[in-house]
Amino acid sequence: MKIGILSRGPQNHSTRRLSEAALHAGHIAEILDPFGFYLHIGGLGNRITYEGKPAEDFDVIVPRLSRTTARYGEEVVAHFEWIGTPVINRAKPIEAARHKFHSLRILAQHGLPIPPSLTVGTTTSLENAVAEIGNYPFILKPFYGTHGRGVMLLDTPTSLTSTVDALCDLHQDYVIQPFIAEADGIDIRVLVVGDEAIAAMKRSAPPGEFRANIHKGATGEAITLTDDYTRLAIEATAALELEIAGVDLLETNEGPVVLEVNPSPGFEELESVTGIDTAKAIIEFAVKFGQKN
Repeated sequence: MKIGILSRGPQNHSTRRLSEAALHAGHIAEILDPFGFYLHIGGLGNRITYEGKPAEDFDVIVPRLSRTTARYGEEVVAHFEWIGTPVINRAKPIEAARHKFHSLRILAQHGLPIPPSLTVGTTTSLENAVAEIGNYPFILKPFYGTHGRGVMLLDTPTSLTSTVDALCDLHQDYVIQPFIAEADGIDIRVLVVGDEAIAAMKRSAPPGEFRANIHKGATGEAITLTDDYTRLAIEATAALELEIAGVDLLETNEGPVVLEVNPSPGFEELESVTGIDTAKAIIEFAVKFGQKN
């Protein structure tokens, strides 16, 4: 089978591991820079070319889109879908999952537990609005972002109002959520492939840090998921119509909630702490998906 891996980082751990796993299983794997594609509509036909050569012969496409490649990369993914190439994940679900507020709306529409969340276009009546979702301190997250970048912890009305006012002036959109103190700087990352949660780790923020991101110094520990965490991670992935996702869960006094769902999850730390060959599992799923579709 010929597998295309969309990624600008051939030396990125997850991209490299996927390529190695595909080759080890006897498949052809090509790492494709999303910006290397030409997308043709009309004229001589609806085609897709890569570095000047036809690219319609892939059996399945596995997107690994970063923040910088996502917008054009999603167009590449959509074009592959249009010409009939099986893709994991599809363009619209990727776009929906990347948008933190939109994805939370979809999860809530499916009855899944999420943190109380708010977005605003002005600071008018801001205090009344945040009072409806919780108490200080509050977390601010950009609509788009990874690795905890741009996430802020604000603990007074003055800091919240001034920050939101500045963001509105800069036309930057943020989600506001109450800080969940009982989580104690710990969240759970679950890798879902198909309809199975194949690996999970607990991430603990370092002293003085509220973000449990590995890129912010958090430490990972392999865990065995309880049934409710497993079910929630799988349901969140399905609600966003993704085949593969990294689902971040947080324990609250009312039970686990979904923080966010990543459509291009890295798995270097997950493989390291769990010992699970996640790249192999993803490639095995991709092959079955390509054969079925």
